[in-house]
Amino acid sequence: MELRIRVIDDSDTLADLAATAVAQSLAAAMDRHSGPVSLFLSGGSTPRVTYTRLVEQEVDWSRVHVFLGDERWVHHEHEDSNARMAREAFVEDIEATFHVLPTHFESPHEAADHYEQTLAELFGSEQFRADLVILGIGTDGHTASLFPGTEALEEADRLYVANWVPDQEMWRLSATFRLLHHAAEVIFLATGEAKAEVVAEILEGETPYPARTVMEGAADVTWFLDRAAAAHVSDRYLDQHP
Repeated sequence: MELRIRVIDDSDTLADLAATAVAQSLAAAMDRHSGPVSLFLSGGSTPRVTYTRLVEQEVDWSRVHVFLGDERWVHHEHEDSNARMAREAFVEDIEATFHVLPTHFESPHEAADHYEQTLAELFGSEQFRADLVILGIGTDGHTASLFPGTEALEEADRLYVANWVPDQEMWRLSATFRLLHHAAEVIFLATGEAKAEVVAEILEGETPYPARTVMEGAADVTWFLDRAAAAHVSDRYLDQHP
């Protein structure tokens, strides 16, 4: 695993730098292969600010297919929908192809199946390799909709699944470890003092948080942290992963 940790003074500057990194990663993917380029988005307030800055980046969006790394089992116009957030933040202002998780199916399992089939149709039936995945983290160590103690953590074959989250009494749809571990690049975004303890534990501790499992299995990982979120990470560890 190649691991980089970038600590930025404030969340506003972090959004600018992260957006630039996303644009550079997409350009590199376009240089690697001639086909469609896949970008997976996270929900959350920190990623949203980064997305608003992506509109300003020079990217050949016509080649980019935008997917959701996870979603709530709600209609894509619902106020809690990650699709709605992404669309309002930047997708409606670019020429990328946006693949919203379908909500017309009777069950979230059928929706997850359809999303995985869409990936196969676009990118082939061999092992899918996402070009870039953007992830946030929760204070409980979850990422995407891979929550501690939920069944999706045990999924080894599927790329996308429906996952029941008991604490929220809600179905969530999520990329699996298999998809995330095979991504060409993963970017984590975390800001604020509330994330400081779990960020330090994910990076330096031993608790098997889902975000830690993603990080340890991925090939290329970059963390963008503001000073508040990085407050409990040791200087020695940061020096090891500049």
